[in-house]
Amino acid sequence: MIEQIVIVGFGCIGQAVLPLLERTWPEAAITVVDRVLDHTRMQIVAGHGLHAIEANITAGNHETVLGPLLSPGTFLLNLAPSVCSRDLIAFAQARGAFYVDAGIEPWDYEADPQASHLSNYALRDEMLAFARGRESLPTALVAHGANPGLVSVLVKAALMALVGNVGLRLPEPEDRADWAALARALDIRVIQVAEYDSQQAPGYPRDGEFANTWSAEGFITECLQDAELGWGTHEPTLPPDGYRHGYGSGAAIALDRPGHRTRVRSWSPQHGPFDAYLITHNESISIAEYLTLTGNTTTGQPPYRPTVYYAYRPTTATQVSMQWLDDRAAPRVRGERILRDEIQCGEDELGVLLMSGRHGAVWYGSRLSVQRARSLAPYNTATSLQVASSLVAGMQWMLANPARGVVESDALDFRPVLADAAHWWAPLSVHFTDWQPRPGATSLAFNDFLLDDATAQPVACQPATSPTMAC
Repeated sequence: MIEQIVIVGFGCIGQAVLPLLERTWPEAAITVVDRVLDHTRMQIVAGHGLHAIEANITAGNHETVLGPLLSPGTFLLNLAPSVCSRDLIAFAQARGAFYVDAGIEPWDYEADPQASHLSNYALRDEMLAFARGRESLPTALVAHGANPGLVSVLVKAALMALVGNVGLRLPEPEDRADWAALARALDIRVIQVAEYDSQQAPGYPRDGEFANTWSAEGFITECLQDAELGWGTHEPTLPPDGYRHGYGSGAAIALDRPGHRTRVRSWSPQHGPFDAYLITHNESISIAEYLTLTGNTTTGQPPYRPTVYYAYRPTTATQVSMQWLDDRAAPRVRGERILRDEIQCGEDELGVLLMSGRHGAVWYGSRLSVQRARSLAPYNTATSLQVASSLVAGMQWMLANPARGVVESDALDFRPVLADAAHWWAPLSVHFTDWQPRPGATSLAFNDFLLDDATAQPVACQPATSPTMAC
């Protein structure tokens, strides 16, 4: 039972999760905190009888603003960009409150002049260091949206599906070491979080406008960061612009170029092979580290780890918006638009693609349409409902595991979490395929997937008045 829920950030995802929270915990009192409570937000606040506070949460005021709202058993949802996850976790746990977010955030990306400190590798490494010694405090679930988040649950489901498909008699793993051993036994070399968003919003973006189906600010930040990926032990050599980190677990590398300038080949059941952007995400690192098989080695390298990365093809409107981005800045973006009511049709096909060197590949995921999302919950698109439902499923797991300290999605019990999210993600499906990124690419090395400018298929930058794909 939850009595009090506090949402920091009442934008796209904050509004999307509201009807799910009300349906799951109808007696809970909900407070929303946002730096701007405009007319649209206040209409929702009034219509749902919420308590609202207009405040920009900062390092200097978060205890003053949030202190009166947090008590033992309260859930604090941090859904705002540039609101530090670690500081809010520390404060929530000190008050006996639970905490959940959809991504690890610092206070300010632009304030740190060192690019490495902007990486998801660095943010996660700092979070893991912070988590040590807090193992018995109230549970704080970090980076648990759709991706990062529920995709880590889908990886476990996909591994079990592949076990069944190849006819192996292997027990279901019980801990992290077992999952890593299973992935190695299946010879899983590549895990892509493969997303193809075909939702259509004819007429958008406008000139100089960045349009997206979730936080435009958040996605712009991801686009401008170095591309990052978990680095597998089967990889023969670093990419030409790849580099390792000199600290932490060493589970990931980065490329000395931004994600929106990095293209890879991917595959999904609905669209088949497609070109995607390699966008930095927390799950690329956390999944790779979770599935690392440790042991005594003479080389200092683990005996097994898969290569993991996020391969994202956003909406056509978002891809057209990306023309306004320079390599490391966005000076030509003059406005931002979250596509919600503007979307007329389409679906967000989101899943995990696990590729084995011996057993082919398996894709496990969702093909959620915008029409179904709207029929299930107001204020939603297919994209936002996948994130919102993952948050709620994570909160349900937290209630059953109230004193686990700081937890990543990879450590969750996948069956109950997937069961709680399945209704919202439906249709969920599993597909087996023998697709390869290139003919004869049996090694599944990263360079087989990486595209250069000559082989990538660019998206035409159409003006807003031009025809778009029929709905």
